Amino acid sequence: MTLVALYRSAPLRQRIAKGYSVYVPDAGPGRGAADLVATLLARPPLLPDGPSGQPCVLRAGPRTRGAVWIDTGRVSLHDPVARARVARVLALSVAQVSAEVRHHGGLLLPTGWQQQADPFPGLCADLHSAEVLSPVQREVFANLVREHTGPLIALSGRQVYGPGGVAPGGSARLSRTFGQVSARYLDSCAPEHLDRVRVRLLQEERVGRLDAMDVSPLGAPEANADGDVTLRLFDAQATVACTMAHALLVQALSMWARDLERTGQRTRQVPQLLVEQNRARAVARGLAAEFRVDLPRRSQEPPRTQSAGRAVRALLSGLMPHLRQLDATVDELAPLFLGVELAETAAASGFVRNEDDLLTQWHEADRAALDPERLAQGLATPDWLTADHIGSVNMNRFPGSWTTARIWLGERLTEPAPRTDRKRCGQPVRKPESSRESGRPAPLSADQLLGRIAEPDLATAEILDALRSYCRAEGTLDLTRPLRSRGRDEARTLRRVLRPRAEQRVRCGKPPASWEDATAARALRVAAERGIALMHWDLPAQDRTLVRAALRRMGRAPGGVRSVLLTDATYTARENERRGTVEVLLVVSGEESDG
Repeated sequence: MTLVALYRSAPLRQRIAKGYSVYVPDAGPGRGAADLVATLLARPPLLPDGPSGQPCVLRAGPRTRGAVWIDTGRVSLHDPVARARVARVLALSVAQVSAEVRHHGGLLLPTGWQQQADPFPGLCADLHSAEVLSPVQREVFANLVREHTGPLIALSGRQVYGPGGVAPGGSARLSRTFGQVSARYLDSCAPEHLDRVRVRLLQEERVGRLDAMDVSPLGAPEANADGDVTLRLFDAQATVACTMAHALLVQALSMWARDLERTGQRTRQVPQLLVEQNRARAVARGLAAEFRVDLPRRSQEPPRTQSAGRAVRALLSGLMPHLRQLDATVDELAPLFLGVELAETAAASGFVRNEDDLLTQWHEADRAALDPERLAQGLATPDWLTADHIGSVNMNRFPGSWTTARIWLGERLTEPAPRTDRKRCGQPVRKPESSRESGRPAPLSADQLLGRIAEPDLATAEILDALRSYCRAEGTLDLTRPLRSRGRDEARTLRRVLRPRAEQRVRCGKPPASWEDATAARALRVAAERGIALMHWDLPAQDRTLVRAALRRMGRAPGGVRSVLLTDATYTARENERRGTVEVLLVVSGEESDG
C-alpha cells in the first residue's frame, strides 16, 4: 500500500477585539462615558506591538458609545507559545488603556456595571474574526458556528452586576439589543446569494446588514475585519484568560470547517426556528437553559431536550481532535471546560463554570469584591488579567475534584486509544446469551458495565441503557469492589460518567428509615421523571455502615427502581477529621417491582 497524500488542516489567523466598558463615576453634561471614549479616540494611546510587529489598536463602535475594544490585528494562535505571547501583549494593552481611562477621570470595567444612568451603551462583545481562504470555507464555517449558537452564548453569557451581586440569567447584552439577530443558514457565499440574505433580514428583522447577525460572514466594522468571518456571540469577558480560551475554541471550529470543506461536506441545515428557540433560552437562562434537540414531528409529540451544560460538553468533545492539533494544554482549556464538566458529572454542586459564576462567588466571599475601583485595579494589572481565576476558586473549594478533573482532561488531550474491533482482529463477535424467561439479552455484569461506559464519547442514553441492563441482574447491585479493582484514577473517571447531572442528585443528611422518608421519596420522584437519580451522603466515617444497613432494611425500591451502590469510601477532612462518602444510584430498570 502506498501513501498518496496526507492532509492536516492547520490553523489560520484570528483577529481578537477585546471589549470593555468605560465608566465615569461623576458623570455630567459633556463628561459621560461616550465623551471619554471620544477623547481617547481623538488621541489614542500607543499600545504594545503584537507578535506580528504591529501594535494593538484602540477602537470603538457607533452602537456601543460607552465601550472600547483593544484590537490585536490578525495573529497566529497555532501553538501554546504563540497564544501566550498574544495573551501577554493583550493584557499589557488592556492595562495601558485602563491607565489612560483613569487619567481622563474614568474607570475601565468589565462590561455590565449597572450603577450608572444607562449601562446599556457599555454592554459589548468580545469579537473573534477568523480568517478564511475561500467562499466555500466561509459558508461552512459560518453555518457550523450558527449550529452551535445556543451553547456558545450559554458558555460566555455575562449579566449586569453591581454592589448587590450578579443578576441571574444569560446574556444581558443580547437580551437588550435590537441591532443583533440570529444567524441565517447560508446556501452559498456568492454575492448574489448574500444579497438575498440581506433582503430577507430586512423583511424579517428590519435590519438589512449582514454584520447584524450573530455570525457575520463578511466581518464587522468595529473589528476592522473586512473579509473575515466575525463571531458576535461571546459577551466581553473580564479577563484575558477567558477571552483566549474562547479564541482557542474559535480556532478549533475553524479547523473543523476546513476539514469539512476539504472532504466535500457541508454543515447540516438546522431549522431556523430551532436555532432561535435555543438562542432565546441561552440568552434568558445561560447555562441553566434546556435546549431542544429537534422540533417535534407531530404536535402531540413531546420535544427532546438537553441541558445547556451537556450541549457545551458535547461541542467541546467534538472539537477535541482539533484542540489536540492545536497542542492545547490543560491550563488553557480549564477555564472553558472543567467547571462545566464537573457541574454536570460530580456529586458536589457549586462549581464555577464561567465568569458570571466567578463574580457571584467573589461577591459571596467579599461584599466589596465587585467595587468598581477594585475591578479597575485588576484590569490595570497584566498578571491579574492572564490568571485563571475560575480554576483558582474551584481548586480552593473542591481541591480533590479539581485535581482529578485536570488529570482527566490531560488524558483527553492525548490521542484516545482506538476502540477494539474484534471482527478486524479476526476474532468472532460473541453474542450475549438470551434470557430464557424474556428472550432479551442477559444482564451485563459489573465488569461488562464498566468496560462499556469506559468507551470514549459515549452518549448519555447509551450509558443509561447499559445501567438498566446491569440492573436486570438479581441480588445486590454493588459497584464499589469492581471499581476499586480498576485503579484509583480510572475508578474516579468511571464514577463521573455514571453520576447524573446536578439536578438529579439528592443530598441526604442521615440514613433513611424507609423509602417514604422525605429525601428518599424525592430521589425516587427524580428517578421516575428522569430515569436515574443519585443519593449522596457525606457524614462521619463511622456512620457509613449505618447507611448501608438502612438500605438493606428498606429492601428493594418501589416502582421498578433498582438501587446501585456506587461509592463507599472515607477521606480526611480539615483538622484530620475522618469523613465518609456513600453514593447510591436509583435507576428505573423498566421492570415492575416485585414488592
